[in-house]
Amino acid sequence: MGSIIGDILTSALGIALSPIALFAAITLVVSPRGNAASLGFLGGWLLGVIVPVVVISTLTGLLPESSPDSSRPVAGTILLLLGVLFLYLAVGEWRIRPLPGRAPVLPRWVAALDSMTVTHGLALGFGLGAASPKNLTLGVAAGLTIGGANFLLREVIVVILVFVVIAVSSMLVVVVGGMLGVDVWRRPLVELRDWLGRNSATIQVVLFLVLGTALIGAGISAY
Repeated sequence: MGSIIGDILTSALGIALSPIALFAAITLVVSPRGNAASLGFLGGWLLGVIVPVVVISTLTGLLPESSPDSSRPVAGTILLLLGVLFLYLAVGEWRIRPLPGRAPVLPRWVAALDSMTVTHGLALGFGLGAASPKNLTLGVAAGLTIGGANFLLREVIVVILVFVVIAVSSMLVVVVGGMLGVDVWRRPLVELRDWLGRNSATIQVVLFLVLGTALIGAGISAY
């Protein structure tokens, strides 16, 4: 089980390090409706992380992976394609990064963060957690790894729980920590939010390159 947890660690950390989602969470925490909307966002993020990895882990059992030498060509091919996708996304982020001295272009929904309700926060959290290309790809990759491990059900549950806890950890710290000490942490949180807003494209490029390389390596190892 330990080796599988090690294999999914990169994917879990990749989800945890989501600059735009962290930007949104911090903005909600320090906004007038911060408590309700940020809790909704955290709940949506949690669901968004759980759903892809559980679905893919379940479906992976249907893949024809019965090679006597323990190779997993189907899963390996999918992991290779996902790794190439990340490299492609890295190139795209590099091309659209803001030039020095230029303000970054943030998503349109950022303007509505200060007035979001619990429902809006829940929807946004789920969307960023499950539907963003990076997180969806990492959830699929983790699901392929977990589903192909031939574990007992209780072992699968433990591994998925470890994955989810790591993937949600950053958002949990921001939302819960911010709510408990918003007055104390407001200035550092705002400074972190502004830094993430300015550097989100660069962070994404680095993440995509690292994650893409890791998935390509995992794909090759599966053959």
